[in-house]
Amino acid sequence: MRSSLLVLPVLASFAILATVCGCSTPDNDGGVRISGTATDTENTIASTAFIGSVSRSDGKAAANVVVRIARMSLESSELAMPSYTEILTDSAGSFSVDSVLADSFQIAVIDTVANEIYFQPKATLKDSSFEPIKLTKASFVNSKLLYQESPEPEVAVGSHFLAFVPGTPISRSVFAGDSFSMLIPSGKVKLAFCPGDPQIVAKLSERGIADSLIFRGWQMSKGSVKEGESVEVGPFLWSISPNIPVDTLIKERENSGRISGKVNCKNGKACAGVEVQLVTDLYGFNFTEGDSLVFKAETVTDSSGRWYLPIPADFPYDSFRVEFRRLDSNLVSEAGVSKYVSVKEIKNKKDTLNVGTVTLHRPSKLISSVRVVLDSLVEGASDNCMVNSVVLGIKGTTHFVRDVTCNLITMSDLPDGGQDLILYTGDPKVVSTLRNMETPMSEFVSQVDVNLPEGWHLDQQGMTYTPPAIK
Repeated sequence: MRSSLLVLPVLASFAILATVCGCSTPDNDGGVRISGTATDTENTIASTAFIGSVSRSDGKAAANVVVRIARMSLESSELAMPSYTEILTDSAGSFSVDSVLADSFQIAVIDTVANEIYFQPKATLKDSSFEPIKLTKASFVNSKLLYQESPEPEVAVGSHFLAFVPGTPISRSVFAGDSFSMLIPSGKVKLAFCPGDPQIVAKLSERGIADSLIFRGWQMSKGSVKEGESVEVGPFLWSISPNIPVDTLIKERENSGRISGKVNCKNGKACAGVEVQLVTDLYGFNFTEGDSLVFKAETVTDSSGRWYLPIPADFPYDSFRVEFRRLDSNLVSEAGVSKYVSVKEIKNKKDTLNVGTVTLHRPSKLISSVRVVLDSLVEGASDNCMVNSVVLGIKGTTHFVRDVTCNLITMSDLPDGGQDLILYTGDPKVVSTLRNMETPMSEFVSQVDVNLPEGWHLDQQGMTYTPPAIK
């Protein structure tokens, strides 16, 4: 049995006592065991042993899951975290505690393997629901925590923080600048953040910094989260400045919301350091005056494989994609692209849209030739390949090239799998005129479905191109 009962300095927060966040060895859910104090509803220590068992939602025994038995706080809605005792269930899903902290207590069970959870805000030993405790699908909060350092070096906080559900023993460690995913019970979402080191918390308190700044809280403004549902929010900003709310980055810096997702490497594990670019110019029209379109990383994934980008002000089409590449010695070792995401999903969105998880693969290559086929009704058209240039590209990516039809066209570092290969005239004046005339895309853009092999090349021979006619 593991216990977190070390009493630390108590911080006065208006009229209540707030728990000081502490640090110990990490739990199996990525959290830490908390030491601290809280105002108890009852001060007696129950001497009766507490024995129970845990089963998953499918009825199987929940082995090696975390069981936390916590003190109850009079002000559970405030930014406080109660002291708790932590144990693990055995192979049969059973657990036992010699004694509980009080006659009434809280109990939380967290199963990070099956992503299931149980939380009872007020329990007694007489409750019959402990035989067994039945887990339900957990909800998730996916976010990121940023830390704004104080201009005073003597109050440096470091990078280790704690995210927790106020008034409960549900928590996990968070590192500044990193994404995190936290299991929570369904219902209204509340979160709080504080430094993970109790000595830093005490130091901040000694300097007269208010508890409301040390323990930063956030609550979802409306609605509730269902079992198994995820909430994409943030990133949050922890600061000791009284002028900065914990969700400042949401409200002030990115009023139009954010786009987020996760990237896995080819091995299926979270992929860090992957370059990310949002692609709104699906057809590559904006580069027709140049020779190629350059991948410009707008952000990179963190150690959890997560990334965030602000929603841009304008979208030229009804959808967009996100492209990814992983570099090794400045060469693309793995690549990928998201699904097409409808612009309707982000219209007037003020929070975060999750576009899903993308698994990278070894890049592919396309080799193609284009033959000119004239329209017999067009006067003055020439089949001379040297006077006919074309644009060839993969729709919704940065991979477009412009060349004359005489040459063999090669594109490298492409995302593999099913893609849309598009072809249109390489004359920028013609493209501009056709677009200004609001010519239907189908009249001057050809599209072919291709399946690009992973780590190999595709020979797309025999493509034909008919120069467009402007009437």
